[in-house]
Amino acid sequence: MPRPSALVDTRIVYCGDCLDQLKHLPDGCIDLCYIDPPFNSNRNYEVFWGETKEKRSFEDRHASTQAYIEYMRPRCVEIARVLKKSGSFYYHCDWHASHYVKVMLDVIFGENNFQNEIVWKRSTSHTDAKQGSKHYGRLHDSLFFYTGGGKNYTWNQQYTPLSDSYIKSHYTNMDPDGRLYMWDNLTGPGGAAKGNAYFEVLGVKGYWRYTKGKMEAMIESGLWSDPQI
Repeated sequence: MPRPSALVDTRIVYCGDCLDQLKHLPDGCIDLCYIDPPFNSNRNYEVFWGETKEKRSFEDRHASTQAYIEYMRPRCVEIARVLKKSGSFYYHCDWHASHYVKVMLDVIFGENNFQNEIVWKRSTSHTDAKQGSKHYGRLHDSLFFYTGGGKNYTWNQQYTPLSDSYIKSHYTNMDPDGRLYMWDNLTGPGGAAKGNAYFEVLGVKGYWRYTKGKMEAMIESGLWSDPQI
């Protein structure tokens, strides 16, 4: 039997270097981890906020990209250790070292546990051409999304309400009880490549988005009766 994840007191805010603080946490105790570390930008960041200046300023200068990766590696190793199998991890970076970061994270978390690269596009940008730059505008940051290794990792799909215009243009049918609905294509998008089952239903052979059992249940209940696509 696998050992249950340890509990962490969530009423405490831990301050300090994350490498030091992570070492005090037990294995497999974190559901979600997001880090926005230095980007290897070769810049110093200072915030002149009185007594908090010392805590809010930091130096993002490293001897090389390799030195930056070696700085981040032990921190990511500790994050992988404390992350639950069902947990998620997001690493925020940009073009300075993102390609090297991705390779490092593949080794630590496992390349099969990489789920997405999320592109965070800025609303405006410029190329600094007037300052002599010779490159396209750098418009985005990257967030690398990894999971903790479990097949059933936590994922809460987000939805937004349909717009009134979309409902009006697509949901043009109404049930006797007043509910709106639309006709849709039940073939499996992507066919066999997406793992859709191939079988015959009402005389039509094809790849379907639902299982044969569910299709037959829909037909029996009257929810679907026209196999013509």
